[in-house]
Amino acid sequence: MGKRIQYEFAKDVELLATRVNEVGKLGLDLSKVVLIRSWNSKSNAIARVLMLPSQWRFVLNSNILYVVEVIAERYEMLSCQQKVGVILHELTHLPKNMSGGLRGHNYKEFKVIKRKSEKISKEICK
Repeated sequence: MGKRIQYEFAKDVELLATRVNEVGKLGLDLSKVVLIRSWNSKSNAIARVLMLPSQWRFVLNSNILYVVEVIAERYEMLSCQQKVGVILHELTHLPKNMSGGLRGHNYKEFKVIKRKSEKISKEICK
């Protein structure tokens, strides 16, 4: 039997997301987003974003709409520039109006994400 998945709140990732939001002028209300780190995930992803269903928000009496999870085993090995790219990618899934839905990879901003990521990381990863 494998190790159990473990989670922690990721303050460092939250700070990076705040900087990406500010420098990239994304205009997101990150008070509605929780950023966490997981270990022992079987996911092949570096990070993922999940929306909290309205029923859960009601039951938990929460204003949190989204959870951004970074997979520690993959995320921690990245350079600052790569981390900025990953966080920008996950934040691009969030609509500006923070409606509770998620944007798919066909959203137009994903076409320019690499260039935008390079520009943002120059400011953040000095």
